[in-house]
Amino acid sequence: MKVTHAKLLAQVPLLTDLPTELLESLAKSCRFEQVNRGHVIIERHDTTRRFFFLLSGQVRMLDLNRQGQEIALAILDAPTHFGELAVIDSLPRSASVQATTRCEVASISPQDAEKLIYTVPQVSRKIMQNMATVIRNNNLHRQVLQQQSISNRLAAYLLGQLPKDIDPKETVCIRNLPIQYDLSILLGTTRESISRALTTLVDEGLVTKDGKNLYLNDIPGLYQLLEED
Repeated sequence: MKVTHAKLLAQVPLLTDLPTELLESLAKSCRFEQVNRGHVIIERHDTTRRFFFLLSGQVRMLDLNRQGQEIALAILDAPTHFGELAVIDSLPRSASVQATTRCEVASISPQDAEKLIYTVPQVSRKIMQNMATVIRNNNLHRQVLQQQSISNRLAAYLLGQLPKDIDPKETVCIRNLPIQYDLSILLGTTRESISRALTTLVDEGLVTKDGKNLYLNDIPGLYQLLEED
């Protein structure tokens, strides 16, 4: 069983470079659990400091705006990790984390997390890289929310999901697009507005929807849409 758990942990990008012995030791320190959709894994302002690995499923990170409305800061798909800020700065949680699907998560104590983060160079480097990415994504999120039109907010969000080295002339597939409810709290609007905005982008030929996947047919056209706002 522990070997299976070690293999699951090895799929988490933060841990992929670790030797088998260290992964097996880490697995022994982990608490593994299955959580249902809607379960709140971390409560905002909570003082717990456990460090989490998302092994399957999807979660969203939630906060409240000035009006007290729930907003999504990010949507995370497995395999990934979360909860490192409280480990590093020992402050209360800055956001809630809620399962949007049935998930399998593993967690370790603050003491084990500190040992992992501060004494394993590969992990330290990836934690710093991830935090830099989070800062960049937060800046991008603010730029998205500055768009007045919901269609433009959606376009800006979609463009933000593109790989860095993408050819703008290509059609790009964004797989497992968040459901409209998650997009609505991510973009600060209603589910109905997201539905209308998506229909607008489809009608203009900028995107094509196929189940949970969305194809960006005209990347320059999406950028042009933002310039016109």
